[in-house]
This record gives sequence, structure tokens and C-alpha cells, in this order.
Amino acid sequence: MLAAMAAAMIVLAVALMMTPHPASALSSDHGASFAVRCDFSHRNTDDPIVHPGEPGAAHSHDYFGNDSAKFDSTYQSMRAATTTCTRPEDTAGYWIPTVKWNGKDLKAFRAVFYYRAGGKDYTQVRPFAPDLKVIDSARITWRCGISDNGTGSATPPTRCSGGVLGVRIIFPDCVAADTNGQQVLDSTDHKLHMVRSVLSSDGTGRECPDTHPIPVPTLTVNANFKIPTTSGTVTLSSGDASTMHADFWNTWDQDEPWNPNPSDGVSYGGLDALVEHCINDVPPTDPRPTQCRAPSADQ
Repeated sequence: MLAAMAAAMIVLAVALMMTPHPASALSSDHGASFAVRCDFSHRNTDDPIVHPGEPGAAHSHDYFGNDSAKFDSTYQSMRAATTTCTRPEDTAGYWIPTVKWNGKDLKAFRAVFYYRAGGKDYTQVRPFAPDLKVIDSARITWRCGISDNGTGSATPPTRCSGGVLGVRIIFPDCVAADTNGQQVLDSTDHKLHMVRSVLSSDGTGRECPDTHPIPVPTLTVNANFKIPTTSGTVTLSSGDASTMHADFWNTWDQDEPWNPNPSDGVSYGGLDALVEHCINDVPPTDPRPTQCRAPSADQ
């Protein structure tokens, strides 16, 4: 009996070692992923996804990456704009409600965006299609400090002894297909065209459901704010902390070729090249290659 129990424990241990970790459990230097640092760009009361063409129709938003995002932005205007991202090919728009501490507006001093396989078959992950838009509000965690190790709480801390507040937002990673098998770029609520991957039937990884069959990177936002070391309360321009959400508009340069040894030490290619060389070609068990790390992100 003891021998049988020992054998069962060995089988279980091997199974656990072979099971891909979910994105939330991966360290920031894990393979099948790449990162880009895109710090605060600007603030306005527009929302180019929810209220296109309507100036000032939204609550206050803080934008990261694309410097031009506003009520009348188009895919073409976004592509032509500059960016705060340390990868110049990332002209995508990322935005969240303005974060407040005891009623006072905060401005993020750091924001890193991780694109990961997220436990799905890393060889099958596809880049987000050009002009894809999505809003997410379901996977939010708050913490103290800048760590992206998967810890945190659905409610923000009331005090951070180190004076740094962090919020982490994980977008869904499976896209619906249109009649031509291409990614559906948007939906009426800007959410229904995307869902989260589910545990595979054999329990060894994650996969996209038949309703949303196209696997894309698990996009994770990790933004940080300096706060007093005394106690306080987090609220948002959209309401209390439970209303946190994030918008993503894919206006990346998709086609810039892979360049692993750029003269400026920063640029390594467009979205298609990064997905291929940092996700499709790098098993999750391998370390993230240097060229796939976020330039100047410290992780």
C-alpha cells in the first residue's frame, strides 16, 4: 500500500511539473512572453472606444502609450502618433480611470504591459488583429509595490509602507472569429467578442472555447502610483475601486521586421515579430530572452 501511495505521489508530482502555469503565477522573466514599458501619456474625459466622436463624454481617463488618443482618434491617426512606450513600434492605446488617493488624483510613475501565452499552447498564440478594441473589468488585483508575481487582492490596500500602490489588470485572451475565420475586432459592449481561455480537457493547459477559437496573448497591465505612507482610500474617476477597468486599442505597428541587435538597444520589431519570436519560439519553461524584456522596466 505504501508503495502504491508513493507511486501515486510521483505521478501527481510529474503531472504538476508538466502543467503550464497560468499567467498570474508566472514571474516577470518567464518565457513565452514579452513586455513593454509605456508610462503615463496624458489625461482627458474622452473614451475613443465607448464614446467615439463625443468630446468630454466620459469620466477622466489616464492614457499610456499612444500620445494622441482622444475622442476623435482613428486607427490611422493613432498609427501616425508618437508613443511613451520604450518600444517605438507600440503605438497602441491603453487607458484606465484616473486613480485617486483620499480624493486626490494620482499619476502613474510606471506602467509595464506583458503579452504572455498565459498557459495556452504557446506555438498557437496569434497577434491581436490590427484595430482590435476591447474593455475589461473582470480580473483586477491591487497590491503594494511593483511586483508582478500574481499576488494581490480584489480590494486595494489602505496603506503601503513603501509608498507605492500597484494595480494589475488581465485582459481576456480568446477572440471570436468572423465568417472568414478572422478576428472579430469589436462588439456592441466592447467585451463580448473576447473571453478568457479555459482549462483544457486533459488538465495540462488552457485553451480557447469553440465560441471564441482564436488564441491571442494574455495582455496584463501593471501600473504603479506613489502614495503617502499613511492610511488612505483608493477611489476612481469612475466610482469606487470596484469600478476599475482598462481599455486596449491595438494600433501597434504590426509589420516592423524582427531586429534582435538594434543600434539603439531598444527596438526589436513590430507586434507580429514579437509574438513569433518571444511567444511562439520560446517555451514557457525557458527564461524570457533579453530582447523580449521590457526596456528600462527593471523586470
